[in-house]
Amino acid sequence: MNCYRKYDHNITNIPHLRVEAWAPAKHYLGKVYPVLQEQGVIRIAPFANRLAMDVPSHIQLLRCITNYRALKFSAPITALAHKLVNRMIERSSMTGGKYVSVHLRFEEDMVAFSCCLYDGGDAEKFEMHSFREKEWKGKFKGKDLDFTAGRNRIDGKCPLTPLEVGMMLRGMGFDSNTSIYLASGKIYKGEQHLAPLLKMFPLLYSKESLATSDELAPFQGYSSRLAALDYTVCLFSEVFATTHGGNFPHFLMGHRRFLFNGHAKTIKPDKRMLVGLLENMTISWKDFKDDMEAMLLESDRKGMMIPRVRKFNRKNSIYTFPLPECDCLHAR
Repeated sequence: MNCYRKYDHNITNIPHLRVEAWAPAKHYLGKVYPVLQEQGVIRIAPFANRLAMDVPSHIQLLRCITNYRALKFSAPITALAHKLVNRMIERSSMTGGKYVSVHLRFEEDMVAFSCCLYDGGDAEKFEMHSFREKEWKGKFKGKDLDFTAGRNRIDGKCPLTPLEVGMMLRGMGFDSNTSIYLASGKIYKGEQHLAPLLKMFPLLYSKESLATSDELAPFQGYSSRLAALDYTVCLFSEVFATTHGGNFPHFLMGHRRFLFNGHAKTIKPDKRMLVGLLENMTISWKDFKDDMEAMLLESDRKGMMIPRVRKFNRKNSIYTFPLPECDCLHAR
């Protein structure tokens, strides 16, 4: 609280400390810790969890307390986020108030950066090339993007389309009465790409459809604040489906493991296998459904896994796998 008052409730006033990537523990002890002692709070950038797996269990427990007890979203974010959660519950009456959340990474920048090709032909290629040059000038120069697109697709590295997400969920047994919350930025060619998903799941919602324009106005133009709204609605969903990786789903999976006593309740599809099935023009719906149900069971099994931890050789991220270190917090 003293730190909170010292910086006048404004985190932009917190001292900014740069730390080189892959800095060893002695650097943090020698350069970072003295400043922290003096100031009480610091911001380290660029952020990296270099030391996340290299500290004793009692320090990991401190990180658990920080992540899941001490750190909270600001009051305006929390207030609107919980309104959205309640509205999702109200709109999920046919499933007992339970809903599925999907983190969909099919924004224009994600599609462009992935170098994947979809169904837009030469016009899409030109559009994506222009976008890449505008946003990341020269970064992709000299690359055989057609080859890269094909390779990425086979390797499961392409963002799933809304249609592919819908096929996956229907194959796993979710029917048209399932309420879906879509956590996403502005979808690339949204009207076109969302149409088949909406047809499969008419009870499809987002923060834009659940909140009024006045409620969202203070958050517009602040991507992190909008993401915080999505994060909270996803956190309290019965099932969370991640489609493309990144910090958002990794942190969320860990938070859900903590919240649900070790079970992430998360669908993390095998995208290489999924792509192979989606591109199999001879597969029957029954066979596809059998494979999707098996994939769901595997996601459920992995969602309950707790990594083995031996002293300092923890191989899994504490953010994705907060247990067993965080387990004792449930008893407090």
